[in-house]
Amino acid sequence: MLQSDILAGVVRRIALLALVLFAALACGQSQTGQSQDLVLGAIYPLSGPQAPGGKSELAGVRAALEVAQSSGALKAHVRLQVIDATTPQAASAAVDTLVNDYHVPAILGTYGSTLSAAASARAEELKTVYWETGAVADPITAQRRYVFRTVATGSSLGRMAVTFAHDVLMPEMNLIAPRAVVVRVDDIYGRSVGGGEEALAKTMGIQVVDVIEYNPNAFVPDVIAARIAADRPDFLWDVSYLADGVAIWQAVLRNQVANQIRLKAAIGTSSAFCMPAFSQRLGPGSVGVYAADKPDASISLAALSPAGQALLAKARSAYARDNGGAPMDIPAVAGFVGGWTLFDAVIPKLSGAINAETIRFAALSVDVPTGDSINGGGVKFGADGSLEEGQNTRAAAVIGQWQAVGVMKIVYPAAYATGTPIYSGM
Repeated sequence: MLQSDILAGVVRRIALLALVLFAALACGQSQTGQSQDLVLGAIYPLSGPQAPGGKSELAGVRAALEVAQSSGALKAHVRLQVIDATTPQAASAAVDTLVNDYHVPAILGTYGSTLSAAASARAEELKTVYWETGAVADPITAQRRYVFRTVATGSSLGRMAVTFAHDVLMPEMNLIAPRAVVVRVDDIYGRSVGGGEEALAKTMGIQVVDVIEYNPNAFVPDVIAARIAADRPDFLWDVSYLADGVAIWQAVLRNQVANQIRLKAAIGTSSAFCMPAFSQRLGPGSVGVYAADKPDASISLAALSPAGQALLAKARSAYARDNGGAPMDIPAVAGFVGGWTLFDAVIPKLSGAINAETIRFAALSVDVPTGDSINGGGVKFGADGSLEEGQNTRAAAVIGQWQAVGVMKIVYPAAYATGTPIYSGM
């Protein structure tokens, strides 16, 4: 046999072997895509001061995943790779870990606005979908193509507090030109909510006589209370975290006992005044206080469509089963709504490759009618390039009131209400 013939035979065998290997590899990729889990990231504060809310919100996401998989709506088997993050730096680093080590196409999070701001910014840089289920600060979705948020913005919560004061409290209390003070933490959460309050109050005849901004890690509650007393407000709008919110309200109560502060009403917001621990720590001192936030699972069924009512029953059952019978609080409901939207209205719509681009494209077409979400809202994200890009324009927000220790009733809007306001004065 000629040397050229031998060489040609070797070349043919190598080519054939390469073809076989290529076919096997291609087949293996297809099987892997069908048989392996779809891994999604999850970043929440599971330790530290925000742990109660972070754990509840993640539990809500898990309940949504369980319902979606058990109902057959979700064909892919989804596994959550969870990372505990308690600082903005840790949240940003968690995004790198999830993208580089686990190759996730999307990340759910984050409960806290300062955490979300860092994590979502890093996800945007890496062109990975960031699916915010709880944090409310307005800038989180600003000019970001890969960030989607299913809950209300901070400014909308602030506007809800002002609207309630204008539409309900002012007529009931015969106030024509009330005075208001805004107390807010000096971060994007505080400025988002407080900014919404200031802007709307000016158009509704409510005079914001002072804005007290403070560092939640270095403040003197009695100094803040003394400044409130000097301002002589009718309304106090407070944007705090739990520990500082409790401390500030305790100082306000001390000044009320001394007859230095005479408030008509106080309305707090999501990271303090609405939380069960706020009422537990303050006891009778919490009764009568209002809070603007997302709804919990106790909203009136009148706010839900038949589909929303059926889904709420499944959500409550799944959550209780996995959390010792606990009811769904506000973070849990927010987590479920965010998770359900992704697991039911986005991922099942992907017929081919599942990656950040296909998830993003599918998210922009989500159209959940108002009332179909378990919180009484719906889901429709702002379009590319719009002022509300990536923001759920059908997100729900309510006003609750502590009417007994540990008992909050939704009092506004009427469709969501489970009780009526108690006008006992502060």
